[in-house]
Amino acid sequence: MRRPVFVALIALLAATACVSVSKSVLTSSFQANPVATEDVYVFFETDKGYEDCSRVAILHGSGTSDWTNQGQIIDKLREETGKLGGNALLLQSMEEAGTGEKIVSGLFGTRSDTDSDALALRCPDSVIAAARKLGPTQDGDSESQ
Repeated sequence: MRRPVFVALIALLAATACVSVSKSVLTSSFQANPVATEDVYVFFETDKGYEDCSRVAILHGSGTSDWTNQGQIIDKLREETGKLGGNALLLQSMEEAGTGEKIVSGLFGTRSDTDSDALALRCPDSVIAAARKLGPTQDGDSESQ
């Protein structure tokens, strides 16, 4: 009797921990050549070098604050970028739910989200190679993947 309840609880937790990504595809010309998630490089806005890349899609990732961390959102954005044929992700923002949003969520049973905005990019191989070689920069920025 306890096993079905445990399985149902695990399934519920897994379902609520999901990250959703909405997208606005700007070009579908790269979709025939998907890229593995682990091969999608992550740029931050303060990084340099992504200026010569083509914009593939505008992405918005969202996950429930209680069950999702920033790493899961970035991984999901990388996965979606790869499916679209992008080989780089420009992470533009990452916003955690504020204290007020979390309190309202607890009181009224609503969702509080962690959100991220990003651009899926297709960069020349030389740009990705240079970015990987550069690694962490002097001002504290660092490469994600």
